Amino acid sequence: MNEFFVTIIIAYLYSIFLLNLRMKIEVKQIRTLKVLLLALTILSVITFFQSIETASGLSLTIEIVALTMLPVFVTMTYINELKTIFGKINIGKNSGPRLINNDLAIALIQSVDFLSKRKIGALITVERNVSLTNIIDKALSLNADVSKELLTSIFMPSTPLHDGAVIIRENKILCAKAYYPSSERHDLPMNYGTRHRAALGISEQSDAFTIVVSEETGRVSITMDGKMEYNVTKEALNLYLENVLKIN
Repeated sequence: MNEFFVTIIIAYLYSIFLLNLRMKIEVKQIRTLKVLLLALTILSVITFFQSIETASGLSLTIEIVALTMLPVFVTMTYINELKTIFGKINIGKNSGPRLINNDLAIALIQSVDFLSKRKIGALITVERNVSLTNIIDKALSLNADVSKELLTSIFMPSTPLHDGAVIIRENKILCAKAYYPSSERHDLPMNYGTRHRAALGISEQSDAFTIVVSEETGRVSITMDGKMEYNVTKEALNLYLENVLKIN
């Protein structure tokens, strides 16, 4: 069999399995399915190698192509799991703790209260230890001091910046119009909209603290460590800021 043709077949097999594994499958046993399909792929490749070796011998070029594609295939299959693991073991952390001051806490509470009473949707993230630079670099840079006036004006529906999230680092609004990967969980309540799923998504991949204001109900929610607390009161939000963000 022509070596070029054999190489194309191997690449095609990898591509088909990879595309299937990357699709969103509405089953809770998704990780089990990934393991089974991955095992099937490896078994198929081994069997294919043996059949080629029996027929005419396998060239070094084809072996290199196949073995190079295998780790890429495995990495892309488990990319979401790997991101979560890296976040948990603190890979990509910033140096030193991220502290906020009382002025920032007051600005956040006043802004959220203003937006909530008027049912203006908002997504506000405070970066903690895990860096969000990869998301910040793709958003609209601001690098401005946090204030109630600026935060509330960003999320006004008539402004071009209201869609997406703002990210705060070291008491500065670094960017607006930041977009997060949506959570792939399938057990979320129906009343969780796009902002809530995005907030959960970033909390699953980092230790960021995110505040969500619903534009349908005006209710405030917070997410951290892959968990969401829905309908948070002003007093509870203040406690979160004191305990989680370490007001000095």
